[in-house]
Amino acid sequence: MRIGLLGGSFNPPHEGHMHISLAALKALQLDAVWWLVSPQNPIKADKPLPLEERMSLCQSLVDHPKILISDIEKDLGTNITYHSVKKLKAAFPKTNFVWISGMDNARSLHQWNSWQELLGEISMLHLTRSPASSLVQSCPLRMLSSQKHVFLDKSGAYPLTPGTTYWMMQKKMVDISSTEIRENPQRYQALKGSLML
Repeated sequence: MRIGLLGGSFNPPHEGHMHISLAALKALQLDAVWWLVSPQNPIKADKPLPLEERMSLCQSLVDHPKILISDIEKDLGTNITYHSVKKLKAAFPKTNFVWISGMDNARSLHQWNSWQELLGEISMLHLTRSPASSLVQSCPLRMLSSQKHVFLDKSGAYPLTPGTTYWMMQKKMVDISSTEIRENPQRYQALKGSLML
């Protein structure tokens, strides 16, 4: 199995999460994408909505057979991505995982707990937007010499090898974040009505 992992608070979930999931499914020919709804993001000080409420919001948003909503980090007793990935790999030894994120997470990855160890455990797919080359070149992750960087220009069953970061240019990006939704719910409702997924 080829499984993409999209982790986060999902506080709240939105069409941007759907967009990145669908793009990853196609780009890497994945069997599924698992949304890992975190009990608490260790980098964020804000307390999110209760986990059960965020799970329910995710389930009401997602209507796709290859996107699975999961609170497995609660059962694993983890909220640090590195520990979650290690435990998932141990629980599913025949599964190839890839971590999926947007450019915001790629640019802040060096602030994550055990981020270099994480890169040695799982491949990554970062969706980027124009100007892709300057965004990627200025990303601290690019400075890590042990990491292999691959720019995707077409979809394929690329190897999900730890130590590999895939960069995928997106022509259409969904310009919304969970933070912005919490701070400006009216703009979100307007954007939600205009999006076609």
